[in-house]
Amino acid sequence: MAAIAVMTALTGCGGGDSDGAAGERATTTARVAEKAAKDEVTVDAVQGDVRSAVRAAGIGRLSFPDMSELGNPCRVVGVLRTEDAPKREAVDSVLAVLKARGWGRMERIPSEDGGQGWHLVKNGWEMILSAGKVPEGAGIVFDASGKACGVPMPSRPATSDIAPPERPVLP
Repeated sequence: MAAIAVMTALTGCGGGDSDGAAGERATTTARVAEKAAKDEVTVDAVQGDVRSAVRAAGIGRLSFPDMSELGNPCRVVGVLRTEDAPKREAVDSVLAVLKARGWGRMERIPSEDGGQGWHLVKNGWEMILSAGKVPEGAGIVFDASGKACGVPMPSRPATSDIAPPERPVLP
């Protein structure tokens, strides 16, 4: 009988330790979910990053074309129009601000037309930044997309056995 009493005392009769462990796991899970929500990059956050970077460059006129027709609510395209191809110093200041705002792994993309290009990454988002002159004008294009951005992704209608499945449409 004494052995049962000792084992009961050591195991915390009634599951006191397991309740405490469950409470700790719930608290840890809540903290992880809160951090994920805090770290999630939204469309507004990406636009804010681009606006801050453009202000640092001090050149051109920024616009955000409406991307809703493309069916991806987690995509941001910003176009900074300039008179001439942006100078390297302006592009460097844009990149410095984006880096300070969490965009990392900046990889230079080779360009055959004399332009400048970079691939950047931030919390599940990727951005291609292109700077140079094209027949339509000159400037910097920010093209970013992510898998999670705080809004639900559109669902495609179910396909029937009769109709062929939808083919993806490239933007």
